[in-house]
Amino acid sequence: MKTPRSLPARIAGTSLIEVLLAMGVLAVALPLVAAVLARSGQGCAAAQAETRCGWILPACLDEIEAAHTGSARFLPDLTRGQSFPAPGDVLVLAFADDGRALGCVGRDAYLSGLGRLRGESVRYLASLRADPAATRPNMQPGRALRVTLEFPAAVPLAKRHHLEFFTRLP
Repeated sequence: MKTPRSLPARIAGTSLIEVLLAMGVLAVALPLVAAVLARSGQGCAAAQAETRCGWILPACLDEIEAAHTGSARFLPDLTRGQSFPAPGDVLVLAFADDGRALGCVGRDAYLSGLGRLRGESVRYLASLRADPAATRPNMQPGRALRVTLEFPAAVPLAKRHHLEFFTRLP
């Protein structure tokens, strides 16, 4: 005795063409989704860095002012009116994810990347540079200060994202 079939044999399965078409759609869609996720992560990191600038930049300016009076926590003493850092050197402050200053960073650690400093995770690096500023008549001479916020701190310099800020110092 034969059992009746509910579906004809040719309708019950999928054809090779349908399988190949589905694999082709996945092959295109999956890399696109991965790229979108990676890009959104970069956008999130940039937004966090811009938010932390409200804390990091004033901390840098306060540290520079304290270095001029000889009472800085992290920076070496600076002479008022002089450019810094010395040619070929760097002046870099490390900051935690929450915007707290963690300390000064040496040239090698700055160039290669820094993940931890004094047992704390480093998220941002702020490189400081002051050069003589162009003056105009009736304008007090000063220096142009450039603070470059770089993130993430753990990767080498060439792979970091940069936000630059400019102001004048007396």
